Amino acid sequence: VFLVEADYCLTPLPDLSLEGIAVDTVRMSTSRGNVILGFHFRRARAARTLLFSHGNSTDIGIMFHHLRDLCATLQVDVFAYEYSGYGESSGVPSEQDLYADIDAAYRYLTHDKGIPEDQIVCYGQSVGSVPSIDLASRVRVGGVILHSALKSGLGVIHDVKASYWFDVFQNVTKIRRAQAPVFVIHGTHDAEVPFEHGVALHEACPVELAFDPWWVKEAGHNDIEINNRALYFEYLSRFLCALDSHDRTFERRGMGDDMDAASSV
Repeated sequence: VFLVEADYCLTPLPDLSLEGIAVDTVRMSTSRGNVILGFHFRRARAARTLLFSHGNSTDIGIMFHHLRDLCATLQVDVFAYEYSGYGESSGVPSEQDLYADIDAAYRYLTHDKGIPEDQIVCYGQSVGSVPSIDLASRVRVGGVILHSALKSGLGVIHDVKASYWFDVFQNVTKIRRAQAPVFVIHGTHDAEVPFEHGVALHEACPVELAFDPWWVKEAGHNDIEINNRALYFEYLSRFLCALDSHDRTFERRGMGDDMDAASSV
């Protein structure tokens, strides 16, 4: 059940009509009985939709202006949803609810809005990588962006080389089943989810689907898009353009310095 509403915790929502952007607030029921909310940023003739899964210490209200920037700068639609137990969504956060939440968002986009699966690009930031990777391992999507992603929940607590059956968030195992191109972004000085997590995820991707990663020199967990804003949008744009052209490798011109510097870490 999908219900489009006029407002959310931001009252009133900023008017983005002069930027050519409309924003719907969507209320969705999940398979686990919770009601979650989402923002759908829409612009005319957008060729792709980012399905955005946010990090742990935020919500879609806090992320509103960043989501607007993604929509405006990349000229894509953006759908961001609120996890169960976050913001005004009902329920209690859990791993299984994360999967049910993104399933509800995916159903809204594909069934209610009629968006083709291959036009949906999953964007998972930090813990948002968990539902993004899970979805991409099960259904068809057009691409996956992993921003400061974790290889597993146990791996964040301490360095664990193997994936155990009792580990939560087994991203590094699931990413091997990805069916769409994957772009990994990670700061080399990330103190919350160490750089090695990004490397492990990139190396676990099917070779034919692994785009050149962006290892951001001296960046931490939450500052990549702040301190490297121009490059951030440039690399995202290149990834989306590469999807359009079916080019599975980034053009090296203009990227070498950052890539070479990070590769020595």
